[in-house]
Amino acid sequence: MSGGAGSAGAGAGMSAAAQARHSTEAPALRLDGLCVARGRPVVQDVSLEIAPNAITALLGPNGAGKSSLVLAVGGVLRPTAGHVFVGDREITRRRPEAIRAAGVAIVPEGRRLLGDLSVEDNLRVATYALGRSHAREGVDYVLELFPALERRWKASARTLSGGEQQMVVLAQALVSRPKVMLVDELSLGLAPIVVQRLVPTLASVAERGVAVLLIEQFAHVALGLATTAYVIEGGRIRYHGTAAELKTRPELLHSAYLRRESEIAGDTAE
Repeated sequence: MSGGAGSAGAGAGMSAAAQARHSTEAPALRLDGLCVARGRPVVQDVSLEIAPNAITALLGPNGAGKSSLVLAVGGVLRPTAGHVFVGDREITRRRPEAIRAAGVAIVPEGRRLLGDLSVEDNLRVATYALGRSHAREGVDYVLELFPALERRWKASARTLSGGEQQMVVLAQALVSRPKVMLVDELSLGLAPIVVQRLVPTLASVAERGVAVLLIEQFAHVALGLATTAYVIEGGRIRYHGTAAELKTRPELLHSAYLRRESEIAGDTAE
């Protein structure tokens, strides 16, 4: 988690004005005592807040519960306890389409696209619930963010590079102009130079008012963008504070990863 993406994100975080703005605003997304089970408890009593106009990092080792948390917020998994709020509106256990309509967009791990469809058609699928004018405005918005997609407009998704595919997945999430976006492993499988190109776009999205939760394997990428950070381990939040503080206390992340590696080694030995 500590290497591989070069200096991506350096200097690309929130402006001082944006930081001051979001610090006084109510959270765009709030989790209160969220619990999720997948045969066993994987998210346990997690409470966190995602501010508008900002990027919040969620870090932790593999198996810590990060992706399960995202799937529960998105309505794919049903929480066993706790509450999820968008602003003052509770969306706990709503269906995925109702959660999207409430303003939450999910960018899942793994760049899941319809490979035989063009870039244009993949985005059309993402706008099916929008009115014609809103869909057109949304497409214009994402092409402003990702001008490279216009040059690949008619190309099938399977012929795109990994970076281009990630742009399409981000565009699918952003085309509805969400209030909140949860990004699970932005850099997974991408070259460092590609990550460096995507990072400023996330900062721009946050500057425009979106509350972004970034789950990222490269801690320095996430902490270079984020103002607030959480560390999750064993399904529980072990740290909550500023991203700047976490950068100065790498032992907090290091110990979480070492403990997870020792648990895996113990399981293998058994």
